Amino acid sequence: MQSKALLLLFTLYIFFVSGVLAQTNGNLQGKITDAKSGEAVVFCTVLVESAKKSTYTNDFGNFAISNLKEGVHKVVIARTGYKKTEHSITITSNASYTLNVQLEEEQTQLDEVLIVEQSEATKMETQGFAAKSISTEKVQVQSIQLNNLLDETPGITVRQTGGMGSDASYSINGLTGNAIRFFIDGVPMEYYGSSYSINSLPVSIIEKMEVYKGVVPVELGSDALGGAINITTKNKTDKALDVSYSGGSFNTHQTSISGNYRDEKSGFTFRGSAFYNYSDNNYEVWGKDVYVTDPETGRIDRSVKAKRFNDGYEAYGTKLDIGFTDKKWADQFFISFLASDMYKEVQHGATMEIPYGERYYTQSTVMPSLSYNKKDFLAKGLDVSLFSAYSERTRQVVDTTKNVYNWYGEVWNTKPVGGEQGTPTLAKTDEGTFINRININYALNDNNTVTFNQVFTKFNRVSDDPMAEVGKRALNDEQNMTKNIMGLSLQNRAFDNKLKTNVFGKYYGYSYDNVDAVYENNTYVPYHKSSQDHNYGYGIASSYQLTSDFLVSLSYEKAIRIPKANELFGNDAQNVFATDSLKPEQSQNINLGLRYGTLYFGPHSLTLSTNFFYRDVTDLIQQTTFVTGGQDYFVYENLTSILSKGVDFQVDYNYDSKLDVTFSASYTDARDKAKYDQNGNENLHYNSRLKNEPFFQINSSVRYNFRDVIQEQGNLSVYWTIRYVHEFYRNWESIGKYDKDMIPTQFVNNAGVSYSFPKRKMSLSIDVKNIFNEQVFDNFAIQQPGRGVFMKINYSIF
Repeated sequence: MQSKALLLLFTLYIFFVSGVLAQTNGNLQGKITDAKSGEAVVFCTVLVESAKKSTYTNDFGNFAISNLKEGVHKVVIARTGYKKTEHSITITSNASYTLNVQLEEEQTQLDEVLIVEQSEATKMETQGFAAKSISTEKVQVQSIQLNNLLDETPGITVRQTGGMGSDASYSINGLTGNAIRFFIDGVPMEYYGSSYSINSLPVSIIEKMEVYKGVVPVELGSDALGGAINITTKNKTDKALDVSYSGGSFNTHQTSISGNYRDEKSGFTFRGSAFYNYSDNNYEVWGKDVYVTDPETGRIDRSVKAKRFNDGYEAYGTKLDIGFTDKKWADQFFISFLASDMYKEVQHGATMEIPYGERYYTQSTVMPSLSYNKKDFLAKGLDVSLFSAYSERTRQVVDTTKNVYNWYGEVWNTKPVGGEQGTPTLAKTDEGTFINRININYALNDNNTVTFNQVFTKFNRVSDDPMAEVGKRALNDEQNMTKNIMGLSLQNRAFDNKLKTNVFGKYYGYSYDNVDAVYENNTYVPYHKSSQDHNYGYGIASSYQLTSDFLVSLSYEKAIRIPKANELFGNDAQNVFATDSLKPEQSQNINLGLRYGTLYFGPHSLTLSTNFFYRDVTDLIQQTTFVTGGQDYFVYENLTSILSKGVDFQVDYNYDSKLDVTFSASYTDARDKAKYDQNGNENLHYNSRLKNEPFFQINSSVRYNFRDVIQEQGNLSVYWTIRYVHEFYRNWESIGKYDKDMIPTQFVNNAGVSYSFPKRKMSLSIDVKNIFNEQVFDNFAIQQPGRGVFMKINYSIF
């Protein structure tokens, strides 16, 4: 099956390439530079009037337009801040015409305008950090989730414990789980709650995602040990209203609406977005953990193919921003309100061995906030950004039934005491978090900028369970945690912007109090523990442009991560036990990056990038499982010493802005380097790979755009993606040969087609996930959905 998929993908690729290379018309290429400085002019418009074709120069001033008919053409070159120029060129068949132009500055324009229009993606990726910008522009019309986009990024692995709405874990260059921090518009995302998270946000309201590997700038104020992902939402202020709907397999439905309005005279601005997601997640599962026991004979049947029957998911949310934009006193000032709600059924525990039929949990979030942004605040070059919010979240777990279910969804037995995962529970948790973030940038001069960032959070959790024993309920659980994270950096540009350096330091302070009830001498007694600590981190990120096409970057950080509340205090909804003795993680992170391109060969362009990484981690916090009362639970533990090293790379090829081919791969060698455990005993897992962690992954995609299809300016796009994950062990590779569970090699193919109508007012798409219905596994052998077909429609009302 895998060989057939590879053959089909290769045939498709050859078809595309041979078709476009058969063109016999001529091409135009060239470079636009500043007449005075000789530097490249980026984002410059190049228009061939007679052919009605245009493009923009890239970050090195290069451009290319292909498939021009023979003859004389007029080329218009325009850029804000420069004098417009016109040129006459003669195109001949099967030949390339090179046009190099030097533009003179337009004295009446302000220099600041030039900065605004530069390519933000390339600017981010060339600052010295191991970073990648992921635009959602090309996939807006697809039935795709943000997790799918991340999983196609080199060096990143995304693993979910089921279908839509299930928990996900993330790994960047061997560091996994909560070592990866998420942000939404620069604000730590954990305080928004799982009902308004990367699992639920529709791609239609997202502009891009920024991924930082290992070394994180101070602007993202958080204790991100292994990397950070910043989700940027669309922040248009002009009049707009967009709606989308997606539906398909497993009774899956996703819909979203977003709109903007701004009064030009007063600057009054309104922005709003809302979404609704639903799925039964009733896909088929099979394998050794999916079996049915005959209640009379006790015979076990492992040939079962069953549909998940208690895995439904429903989530909805809305966010409203009301304020003013582009005023003298504020670039943006918003009072915002966010509300979201989620319902999630629980099909099983940490493994699929025991199915549940009635357990579920809910979560809701209400979050008012205030934000303020102003460039040149009080003084030129002083930029200020403020954000304050209070997040109130409520979570409840419902598990009271005495019924015992099998994988057919049948009640085949009952228990004397309720609770599918142990004791019956109606546990309710109320969490409140105050967040305050301030970010200040000050340009000392043209080449030096100072940045200060502080994020202060105060967290409180109170738990109660009406079904708990009287003695325990009288001692309600309560946890408090305060974190204060600050960062200071200096950014320098030298040698005509060829050398860029960012030196920074960070402070991490936290304290917590935990009040719980423990069972001693046949009674419940109060248990209280408190702790506080502080640590310091530091680092440097630097890049040097050796040539116009070749960039070298090097970054280092001593990073700290404070344990999260769920790790310390547990989480009933996610089957997590408390471990309040966890220590903060520490890591020495190093990246060496090479970027070659973008290179232009007529209508062809090529970009190659690679990153070598090294992570030396102390007290790594890793999730593991244990069994009690016949049930599987999660718990977190510190691993004394972990060393992770490896490489990831990506190749991007484009032909005439029609054909896009991407190939990326990553290899991670993460091993336990502690010779002795915490009790001084010999570590039996010394030098073993980390358990349950994939180490080799390949992603590739082919996309072709057919222009002027059906109607003029109508665009038809077809794509094919593949994902390969090499087999890995569920447990430590050093344990006995017959006790190893192998997570098999996975090879998943997806394909789709979309059509955008003229003026892009409406678009339609059909997407097929896991085309060959491969059995795909994830955390602790939890199976992922099989083949699914989805349809999506997007419509811009105005």
